[in-house]
Amino acid sequence: MRTIGLYLIALVGGYFATTFALWFSHWFAHLRGGPLTGFHVRGHHRLYPSGAACLADSFKYGRGREDSVYTFVPWLTLLVAAIWWFLPLGPAIAVTAEGTVIVGLFSYLHEQFHMSGSQLESSKSFTRARERHFLHHDRRVNFAVYDHCWDVAFGTFLEKK
Repeated sequence: MRTIGLYLIALVGGYFATTFALWFSHWFAHLRGGPLTGFHVRGHHRLYPSGAACLADSFKYGRGREDSVYTFVPWLTLLVAAIWWFLPLGPAIAVTAEGTVIVGLFSYLHEQFHMSGSQLESSKSFTRARERHFLHHDRRVNFAVYDHCWDVAFGTFLEKK
């Protein structure tokens, strides 16, 4: 029973740690003059400069030194190191697998937000999340992709009026 509790606590903590790392990475990439700003803002945001210009037939993060994915690497690397430093082997494997799924879903949903004709458009939840993301391309808000608990906690959440 104690082992199940450890796994449960590790997985819940892993969810919040992973979503925080993703939120923080994205927020940090928007700091004016920040060391990772160029990757994201000059890459992805140059390709999708506003909420009105966010849809495309094929998704683009950016290329080369302006590839937006690089903004997430330092923080996710630190998170994985912490997981493997602090957790026993079994929970570390479980939380790493959980984080991999979360990052994969984050990436997939973000891609779908920018795809015209996404198969997810029939979902009201997806449409609402997409609108929030499009607001992000107009203002420095809504850094999370779907679960905005960190945006709410840090005052960066904005709902379309």
